[in-house]
Amino acid sequence: MNRSQFLTRLNFFLPLVSSILGIMLMAPAIIFLFTLLARICFGAKAAYYYIAPSFLQPHFDIFAFHKAQVIVGCLMIAALFNSKCRSWLNTAIAMQSIMLLLVLLAYTFIQHLRY
Repeated sequence: MNRSQFLTRLNFFLPLVSSILGIMLMAPAIIFLFTLLARICFGAKAAYYYIAPSFLQPHFDIFAFHKAQVIVGCLMIAALFNSKCRSWLNTAIAMQSIMLLLVLLAYTFIQHLRY
């Protein structure tokens, strides 16, 4: 295998690997939004009350790793990893993670106004 064939294969796998990583990093936010949707539509409380209070905690240590920090941090990392690749899938994942981040920021703002 010569160098050009190796680089061609590598150029094929890099967007795929970063796309899979981005999808896995978006999973915590998607799970939270599904529990929020279940809470709104069906009144399911258990899973929502397990995750939601971490968004309402007061100032916390940066290395405490609350659930809200993990969810928002994973979205930011997914957006950063997928913003530099030129594949359409990477662009879609970066845009979805930014939109999910905006939804979570709006949710946090509404909850802080509410309580």
